Amino acid sequence: MIETDRPYFFLRPLLAADCGWVALDWHAGDPLTTKSIDLKRYFIESGAAPLASMLPLVTPIDPEYLEDNTFLDGFDNRQVVFVLPASCAEDEAVLDRCKEIHTKGKHIGLRLDRANLLHHVPLAAFDTLCLDAAFARQELSAADLTYAKDAGFRKIATPVNSHEMFGWLSGQGFDWYDSQFLTKRKHPSGVEPDMTRLKLLKLFNLVHQDGDTREIEGIFREEPKLSYNLLRLVNSAAVGARSTISNFGQAIALLGRRQLQRWLQLLIYANNLSDGNAPNPLMQLAAARGRQMELLSAEIDPPPGLPELTDNAFMTGLFSLLDILINMPMSEILAELPLHSEVEDALSSPDDDGILGQLLSGVIAGESGDYAKAASIFSCLGISAAAHAKSQVAALYWACRINIENAG
Repeated sequence: MIETDRPYFFLRPLLAADCGWVALDWHAGDPLTTKSIDLKRYFIESGAAPLASMLPLVTPIDPEYLEDNTFLDGFDNRQVVFVLPASCAEDEAVLDRCKEIHTKGKHIGLRLDRANLLHHVPLAAFDTLCLDAAFARQELSAADLTYAKDAGFRKIATPVNSHEMFGWLSGQGFDWYDSQFLTKRKHPSGVEPDMTRLKLLKLFNLVHQDGDTREIEGIFREEPKLSYNLLRLVNSAAVGARSTISNFGQAIALLGRRQLQRWLQLLIYANNLSDGNAPNPLMQLAAARGRQMELLSAEIDPPPGLPELTDNAFMTGLFSLLDILINMPMSEILAELPLHSEVEDALSSPDDDGILGQLLSGVIAGESGDYAKAASIFSCLGISAAAHAKSQVAALYWACRINIENAG
């Protein structure tokens, strides 16, 4: 039975200028009814501490939370950036408390909503400024942005809804960025689809259908870098080969079809197919979607009784961004893949009534800031706030650690 008094919380990646994950935006589904004890309970019960030690959580709070030392002491200094509303910049009592907390190493941010407020934000109280991206572009002058940089404020921009906006913000020296633009198509419709990844999809299709090993080997022989990555993977300590594997047949046999399939699923999103060895933030986001849906599918109450539910949930989440990655309509991509009908339906029309479509819609709503919709979907599926919290934290922790060269 779902505890209706427990709020849902949502985490979204924040990016550095190189698009690497650097922090997580942490929001309550219903901030008006959320209390400090809810944030603390979420942090403890979801097991978020290891994740927050890698990617600090940026969360808006009510200034009264600052009076609760038990609440503040529940977080290591590096794990959280507390963000206060703009009105706090004119409240002397709150400013004094912020200065006291800041001297102890806590990170305190201010939501800036007026240009004339910028030069009055005390450095002794705040080290971070959170700004609406459109406000920053329209209302702040070049001198304002130079002042904020010279003063040493960390500048966080949200929401960032387009690649063009991200480019402008990064050119102005912002530090952290909302990641919503990653799920928007970057290239114009006239740009050719990514043929290397299309070939990789066909390879995945062949493995998924348990195709002939010689056919699979043939595709590897056509792609030298793919072949190199496969042989490197099977000869790594993680796989545990006792002797050097030097041919594709041995490599495929050692990995097994299931592990090869998972590896290919992740490799589809890898930058190192063509753009060097940097992690692909879209790959990480897709991997997080897949893992979260896999975990959430096991929490649906009552269980829907669909065949291979968790595997299909993982595949749905992972492949939900292929149209962005390959720059090709999802309908054409699905024509290349032999997926379960429930997966195809979810990827084609996630807002329809299928279980996987509902899960995907809930995850996407949480990412896009439509927290009420996300909470409603998860509640209707019988997924508690606690189960959602654990699955989200586990999925993000897994995804932020992904290194495609060692993925399996």
